[in-house]
Amino acid sequence: MTQTPEDIRVLVPLAPGAEELEAVTVIDLLRRAGFTVVVAGLDDGPVRCSRGVVIVPDQPLAQVLNEDFDLIVLPGGLPGADHLRDDARVQSLLLRQSDAGRLLGAICAAPKALARAGLLKGRRVTAYTGALDESGTPSTGAAVEIDAGVITGRGPGVAMDFALTLIEHLAGSEARARVEGPLLR
Repeated sequence: MTQTPEDIRVLVPLAPGAEELEAVTVIDLLRRAGFTVVVAGLDDGPVRCSRGVVIVPDQPLAQVLNEDFDLIVLPGGLPGADHLRDDARVQSLLLRQSDAGRLLGAICAAPKALARAGLLKGRRVTAYTGALDESGTPSTGAAVEIDAGVITGRGPGVAMDFALTLIEHLAGSEARARVEGPLLR
């Protein structure tokens, strides 16, 4: 049975200090694709992002810990990516997602959370310059990389390309074109 866009479930964990351009772009474009996108704050209440923009998550992360998602996508930014990397619940979700063979995405500094979980070994990945240095994981520097169920993006400047790649990977090139066309890129 083929999934409809509404059947595709995406989790976007949101940490204080997240890069708002990446978070909002990913959330917006995935919702334009018709996916069910759940924005879950690491804590209860609004999240102040890296440039002071405040985002109100749909619910706290604690409420979705036992749910399954087709994609978990991590926005970058600092210190947001560090909070994602250091949160045991996020680490557990990432490992469970990978073990189930479901898609993972991370942009900018957020691939460091995937590295902490051991999910980047032997994979081609990209990230913000220097973000993966402490993990010893090499970054290709490409705008977007796709490797074995992990999609990574370089930084805020490629947030739209990253989100459109996620859409295409989940729902095909027609879904991507349906979202991208009206953006007048």
